[in-house]
Amino acid sequence: CKKDDSKTVALTNEQQVEASLNNFVADLVATPPTSADISNRIRQYVLANSTFFYGSTVTLLDSDQIAVDSPYWYRSGDSLLVTSLMDTAYHINDQLWLRQPIDSGFAIWTAPYFDAGGGNIWMKTRSVPVIVNGQIIAVATTDLAL
Repeated sequence: CKKDDSKTVALTNEQQVEASLNNFVADLVATPPTSADISNRIRQYVLANSTFFYGSTVTLLDSDQIAVDSPYWYRSGDSLLVTSLMDTAYHINDQLWLRQPIDSGFAIWTAPYFDAGGGNIWMKTRSVPVIVNGQIIAVATTDLAL
């Protein structure tokens, strides 16, 4: 019975991530993000949601759909910290969580993975393309701690 309960909770958490991220993306479509405001908007989104929302980014894209900015806000204990995913060693433009929504135009969930060297926790990522006037201008994500 415990196994079934944990699956129910995980599904509920996924549904909460999907609903919250869809609302966040709707806000980003209504008022497209800029490099000047995106970090604070992500911070407010993470603060407004449950602690199982581990972290979030909105990766801004240029007209060739290449990442130009990607502040990542995440929880560490009782703190909320920020880093940039634009580090050249990370190869952001090759990451499946970014490429799949750009290439397909659809939201995706990644398979569960261990975020070694990052949060050092098991998580999965929900990624949603931000489409304005038929163009993907960004990809918004939420990492769900497992």
